[in-house]
Amino acid sequence: MASNETEAVKRPQNDKKKQPKACAGRELHERMNFLYQASVLMSDTCPQLSASYGKLAKAIGKKAVLRMEPAIKRTLCVRCGVLLNPATTADIHDFRHKQLCYVQVNCKLCGYSKRFYNSKNHQLWLDNPSSIVERIEFNAPSSSS
Repeated sequence: MASNETEAVKRPQNDKKKQPKACAGRELHERMNFLYQASVLMSDTCPQLSASYGKLAKAIGKKAVLRMEPAIKRTLCVRCGVLLNPATTADIHDFRHKQLCYVQVNCKLCGYSKRFYNSKNHQLWLDNPSSIVERIEFNAPSSSS
């Protein structure tokens, strides 16, 4: 019986599963995600409400120093915060000159326009594999009892 006790003492405590790292600001990310989804739903029916949701999501991220993904950031108007849907809340024009090609997006609510340049060699920093340092999964917390 003594040998069983010593075997139990010698075993390392690595049997536990690795717990995922807790992400700082997880609740704020969830709130920003919810507000963005609400902005997407309201953009067709009530653009002013969509704009207020978009502004609020950007303000939460700015106050907590959290970054929105650039793909999401590009879909919101910089000035009024409305979701830029083609033909409903935004006009999109494609310009091609000799060496310069860009897409111009004009907001119908506030009139703000922004340009996205198209270059064959250009790659966004987040699309570069060397830019990813750590990947954090936002899984639902499991209740272990």
